[in-house]
Amino acid sequence: MVEIILYTGLLYLIQLILEGQLKRMGSNKAERAHKAVHNLRESLPIFLAFAILSIVFEVDQNISLAVYWLITRVVYAIIYISGLGLKPAAEGSTYEPQPIRGAVWAASVVLLVMMGLNLI
Repeated sequence: MVEIILYTGLLYLIQLILEGQLKRMGSNKAERAHKAVHNLRESLPIFLAFAILSIVFEVDQNISLAVYWLITRVVYAIIYISGLGLKPAAEGSTYEPQPIRGAVWAASVVLLVMMGLNLI
């Protein structure tokens, strides 16, 4: 589990660096990278709490769930930043739906819930 926590930290650093690089390049994807990092920042405390509690209480079932969570977060970042599956905003709106991203995000939340339930 410690390795997964370290890889999660690496993912966070990579996303921060990528955001900065895209800003310096003047890429139109910089804002998307910023939002992807912000979204990771929102779920990171919960993941870290569950991961550390899994180590303390020796809940081995959470190891595979943590790996899947990390994979979903990598896929989420790729989808968000690349704009894969992006649909145009409705008339009079600035919101551009990205259903694939939403499905991957939902999967990551379900994995966190499962990790939490294993701790009970």
